[in-house]
Amino acid sequence: MSIPVNDIPLEELLKQYQGRALSQEEISSYERWSLDFFHNKAFVNEPNLQMTLQLDITEALKTYKDQYNNVPEASFTAYLMWHLVQTMKSHPAFRYRKIGDQWYLFDNLPLFSPIAIGGDIRFTEITVDNVAGDPPKDFFKNYRLAIKESKNRDAFSPLPPSVWATAHFVGNLPNLQFTGFSLHTPAKSSGRPYFYFGKRYNQEERQFIPLLITFDHSNLDPFLLSAFMADFEKNIQSP
Repeated sequence: MSIPVNDIPLEELLKQYQGRALSQEEISSYERWSLDFFHNKAFVNEPNLQMTLQLDITEALKTYKDQYNNVPEASFTAYLMWHLVQTMKSHPAFRYRKIGDQWYLFDNLPLFSPIAIGGDIRFTEITVDNVAGDPPKDFFKNYRLAIKESKNRDAFSPLPPSVWATAHFVGNLPNLQFTGFSLHTPAKSSGRPYFYFGKRYNQEERQFIPLLITFDHSNLDPFLLSAFMADFEKNIQSP
């Protein structure tokens, strides 16, 4: 038995999340090849790559506690999520999305996160809008409110498919410390990366957190991911 879900028109999606079609003139010569090649089933069956990193968060935790320890709505998970989206501002390929046969660039996508609550519903979903535009304290408040509201739902209610496929996907598994983790991939990739944080742990007086990253080789690759992670790690450590 399926749950009926109403989608939203493309024009509304683009307007709501500040998206526009990518032109051939604004992308690199490599992207003119890769955006099509890795989605061509004649050459590549699975365009998604997966990598699990062990992120040293020792200095980031110190910065977080110095800045937000007295903010009631704050959490270190929300702090990491906010910085992921902020870092994407200077890494546009992380904001490419393929809808139909056209690639788009979005400037202000919502953040999506699955929330495990158990019981009959088992999982619920949250979205937080304007993460790219909000300062951290506003995001912390909106994130907490979204979780609270999601736990009051009477039944599982999925998002419209186009919103789910384009939103920033950032999950959290605070009770699982993993060194490898694989996500199922959609039948048709939209090019959006997936992030999953795991359980924090200590090692040789340093603190770490697992981070799974799944990314589409059409618009992202280890070279771009390396530059993104360098900026992300710098941002979470900076006051």
